[in-house]
Amino acid sequence: MRRSALIVVLLCAVPVSGATSRVYDLVAGGEREYTVAPGDTLWGITGRFTMNRSLLESWNGLEDPDRLRPGMRLRVSDRHVVPRRHPDGIVVDTAVRTLYWFQHGALRARFPVSVGRTDWETPPGRYRIVGRREDPIWRVPASVQSEMRSRGEEVLASVPPGPNNPLGKYWIQLSAPGYGLHGTNAPASIGKYASHGCMRLLPAHVALLYREATDGTPVDIIYEPVKLARDPLGSILLEVHVDVLGGRRAELPAVLDRIQEAGLTEGVDVTRVAEVVTRAWGIPEDVSFHGLLPPDGAPEVVPAAAP
Repeated sequence: MRRSALIVVLLCAVPVSGATSRVYDLVAGGEREYTVAPGDTLWGITGRFTMNRSLLESWNGLEDPDRLRPGMRLRVSDRHVVPRRHPDGIVVDTAVRTLYWFQHGALRARFPVSVGRTDWETPPGRYRIVGRREDPIWRVPASVQSEMRSRGEEVLASVPPGPNNPLGKYWIQLSAPGYGLHGTNAPASIGKYASHGCMRLLPAHVALLYREATDGTPVDIIYEPVKLARDPLGSILLEVHVDVLGGRRAELPAVLDRIQEAGLTEGVDVTRVAEVVTRAWGIPEDVSFHGLLPPDGAPEVVPAAAP
């Protein structure tokens, strides 16, 4: 299988007058070949690439997905519609368990993150970075101590810096009291709903943010399991994830309503939309109607005559 490099694709912005649904202008990521390493699990691989398990199983025809062999080659994808909010700042989309970092109007980096469990949701909202600590002490919240007690675990009031500290090497404090971006001593949890509300990153990723994401940087935490984007030729892309926090799958009528609000109804193939909603693979898929005319100002593509 040919290996494809990571790609970042700029799309054209589509202004939608009076619409409440966003139509995004950026897609990042791509498909690649991944070689299974010793100790790899399907859970860890899908987290690392923020990839839907059903998509990985379908693409690779895995007979027993829970028994991977070192050396196996898997087709994977981390391609997603980027939910840009502002020219600069950080956006964490908990539907995709991904952090997007914008600087000077460009996407500086994107990282997989572990976010709050389905019963301990990372709170959505607009926050900012207000401080940071190296080698933090984890002062265990009373709510977490209560959970430790109910599980019959040792109840800890604090955990000193070191390899057993769940906060890792760096802590980046948000304006939401008790919440932050931090490292982890459980790297396999990255890309999953696994935390008590904070956002865990891999050591190299949190180290970069610690050094370069300054205090005052805005941080938008959102949850968008359905996203729309459009490319320069007029193609309409739809990305649908299972609504994990809502406890249900996306429904076709609701997705069609969003498309209508965005003013794109005439440009989509409803059959394709239904297929994307049913699969809920969590990647951008083209749902354009084949007869869609190019947007104003875009050149018409004329097929070459047969020889």
